[in-house]
Amino acid sequence: MSDDTLHSWAIERKARLCWEKHGAPALLRSNVRRDLRWWDVGSSSSSSIPNLAPAGIVETVLSLDQKTFLDVYGDTLILLVRVMHATGELASTLGATAPRGRDGIAPTPISGPMDFETVTYRKDFAAMHDKHAEPAELARAIESIPHFAVLLRKRVGGDTAYKDRISVGRARNKDIVLRHASVSKFHGWFEVDERGTFYFTDADSKNRTRVNGAHLFPRERSAIQSGDTIRFGSVEAFLCAPLVLWNAVRASAAKK
Repeated sequence: MSDDTLHSWAIERKARLCWEKHGAPALLRSNVRRDLRWWDVGSSSSSSIPNLAPAGIVETVLSLDQKTFLDVYGDTLILLVRVMHATGELASTLGATAPRGRDGIAPTPISGPMDFETVTYRKDFAAMHDKHAEPAELARAIESIPHFAVLLRKRVGGDTAYKDRISVGRARNKDIVLRHASVSKFHGWFEVDERGTFYFTDADSKNRTRVNGAHLFPRERSAIQSGDTIRFGSVEAFLCAPLVLWNAVRASAAKK
């Protein structure tokens, strides 16, 4: 058996096991490799949106209809990290550690915000969406500046301390690894409640976290949603709903 054949067989077997484990719908066999390639590491220079990584993300969106795409990825948000240099340590480490397709593990939902713990809601909660919540504006952002897309899921081999937290930090054992000097080893964590609302908590990081320009209080949950801009130290990112990304990529590709 050739190396290429063995590699292809391993990818398909991995996909089948992943879908069985996580209950994702069975996609057509012809879509298996394209689906997994969304999270493949490598250059995306041949993509119609070369500034969007990892390689294959554009092909995945273009090859899957909206319903199938949301069936597979609609249970989470996507963190689009501004990497500036596609070959730098920040981008390369994300490429080596970010959850891949259904390999990511959904965090255990926390109880709702009526618990004793403090939850921060800004007064403009209903209007928190910034320009990235609109597909057309998101398309312009990913066309002009390099970004790396990361699913908000725990990664296999990542932080095992808490099943309900998606940890973020410079340390390589975190679920989302941001290798940048301004990011603390353990910078903070994402959580999701039983209703699907996401939160971010700063872990008393040295350079703090800002959401839509406002500094977060350490160890205090803040509700977040698609369209929010998050700054970990000096690393900029924004949250994107899968449907918004699907529409934005298709809108951008249609211009080519």
